[in-house]
Amino acid sequence: MTKVHMLGTADLGLLDAMMEQLGDVSFFVKDAELRYVAANPATAEIFGLTEVSGLIGRRSGDFLPEHVARHYEDLDAEVLATGRPIRDRLEPFGMRGAAWLLYTRLPVVDLSGLTVGVLTVGRSLQARGGQSTKYTRLARALERLRADPAQPLDVAALARLAGISVSQLERDSRSVLGMTLQSFLHRLRMEMATPLLIETDKSIAEIAQACGYADQSAFTRRFHQVAGMTPHSWRTANRSQPVSRTSSRPH
Repeated sequence: MTKVHMLGTADLGLLDAMMEQLGDVSFFVKDAELRYVAANPATAEIFGLTEVSGLIGRRSGDFLPEHVARHYEDLDAEVLATGRPIRDRLEPFGMRGAAWLLYTRLPVVDLSGLTVGVLTVGRSLQARGGQSTKYTRLARALERLRADPAQPLDVAALARLAGISVSQLERDSRSVLGMTLQSFLHRLRMEMATPLLIETDKSIAEIAQACGYADQSAFTRRFHQVAGMTPHSWRTANRSQPVSRTSSRPH
């Protein structure tokens, strides 16, 4: 399947009923404004919601850090603009989840053939196939990165963990993630930095060091590339009041 014809209310209801029975599948539909118009309970759980209704009419940015939401919405926008699907992109299940899903995005078209939305399905690696696939190999390497993003990138060690060559690991990363391992590591570090900026009074230099950057300027440059503003400006814009230096992110 490469396209989905425009879904009516009855169609969405039928899809919802079907997807509720698939606990390891995340399913959702966005309209042309990238608002959620349908989803199943597995998707609501990813965002920490108990009811699907909490998603409807809202966008990724209402739940995720700005740079993460932008990443997902850029993929959605690509499908809307080109009318072509994006298949089998490996993404973490939730913001800090230990599992991984393979997401496929399909264009939703109206009767005239105009792309008016995006239908996304995320499947578990187990549903995809055995433990020897490139997806599970890559997931082992990515889990090592997620365990401690502040550590320097050691591609050779990750390749040994995955049981493949360095060149094969890099190819798998580009084909499945759509980015290099270095870019993925920077993304993880941004996810690590944002709660520290909001929920603590640590200095920018302290946060830079905690997230694996050699100095504050390197961290600031990377943060600006991802978020479009400096860490200090982002902190000011996203934090309503000062917090104690001893505060930390709740578990």
